Amino acid sequence: MSARNSLNSSEPEPRSVPASELARREVLLKRLKPYWKMEAVNVLSIPFFAWILIRVCFGGQITIAVIASTVATAFLLVVGTFAWKMVVDRLEGNPASEKTWTPWLDLARWPAILLIMIALIATAAEALSTLPRNSASLIGASLLCVLAILEFVNYYHVQLQHFDHAEDFQRLLSGKGFRESHLSKSIRTYRQRSRKV
Repeated sequence: MSARNSLNSSEPEPRSVPASELARREVLLKRLKPYWKMEAVNVLSIPFFAWILIRVCFGGQITIAVIASTVATAFLLVVGTFAWKMVVDRLEGNPASEKTWTPWLDLARWPAILLIMIALIATAAEALSTLPRNSASLIGASLLCVLAILEFVNYYHVQLQHFDHAEDFQRLLSGKGFRESHLSKSIRTYRQRSRKV
């Protein structure tokens, strides 16, 4: 037996992945790959368009409530960018980013909650000072607060986004409820590993 053959025989055989699994992974990767890029663009584009609508289209002011709710929303979109990038990297066979970023995204939960609370308090304070008159800034701040809360639930708890994939939408209509989010699964796995160490 040659040295090369003996070297090869001592190496563990790589686990073969069935062709059907590879095909499913490719389809999933093709669908999910744009998500992290879209979230990254949204970090700046959603605040930009919200402020344009409030200030230019409806003549409102950029108040403390608008700023606070914008910061909360943008922060959650940054979390979403990293969460989707981890999913894509894992599907591409590179789990390193998940190991690197999951602890940080787990910690980011608390600043996210704090930013949402500040945004809600600022929006409530503005509502008390302006109601019953509705202002563009109050409406904008309220919508951004709702978006930040939905993004928090979508990434840290259950996947709310079901409108862009037929199987997910059918699952929702069938009464099976929402799937656990990818980030929530990653954090649960990370915490279980940490407890064992």
